[in-house]
Amino acid sequence: MPYMNKSQTDNWATPKKYRDELQREFEFDDFDPCPLSTDPNFNGKEIDWKGNKIFVNPPYSDLKSTKKNGIGWVEKCHNECQKGKLIVMLIPARTDTSWFHNIILKNKYEYRFIKGRLKFGDKGKSAPFPSMLVIMKKCLSGMDS
Repeated sequence: MPYMNKSQTDNWATPKKYRDELQREFEFDDFDPCPLSTDPNFNGKEIDWKGNKIFVNPPYSDLKSTKKNGIGWVEKCHNECQKGKLIVMLIPARTDTSWFHNIILKNKYEYRFIKGRLKFGDKGKSAPFPSMLVIMKKCLSGMDS
């Protein structure tokens, strides 16, 4: 397999057709914690999120929490879910990572692998990785573990 260059940006728009399908299924609130923006003052990881049903297509370079960079997007989504919010994340299908095992599997969040490779934004090329949806919904039955 040939070497693939790392992307120069983390700003990739969710394919409109796919986003519309998700909107019909989940009826998301009108809040985007990581909008396509160059505003250096906005950081969705550092604020409380508005709404109760939130779609998140985060910067993929910042999914993992680290001592150096602080909380990552997967943990932030988990924290917002624990406040009773429904969070739907579109992220790379990286099932070998610590965040997948320690947050997604451990909390028994639903995940759906996406068949094929998504084409983000207006680019004609497919992503160089598989993607998945993670549906984070806090169990309200008192059976949380």
